[in-house]
Amino acid sequence: MLMLLKKKNKFAFLAKFVVDSNGKRIGESISVYEDLLIIKRGEKFYAVPFKHVELKGEEIHIRGIIQWDRAEELARRWYAEDGNRSK
Repeated sequence: MLMLLKKKNKFAFLAKFVVDSNGKRIGESISVYEDLLIIKRGEKFYAVPFKHVELKGEEIHIRGIIQWDRAEELARRWYAEDGNRSK
């Protein structure tokens, strides 16, 4: 049931600031790809599983430890399929 709810509301996560566990802004959510939230951080893109993010008001909070190298690698797959369509 929880996964169904997340799929239904995943677009509510778009165009929000993403903050780390200390409340520091680290990027902005820009897309959804499969079960991943795409985050733009500076000039780079990261794909973070929805199980590691939580919507709190108008911000998205990162939960747990994110392997940013792996998140960047996952985002390359999104970029190859969807990311470059907007350019």
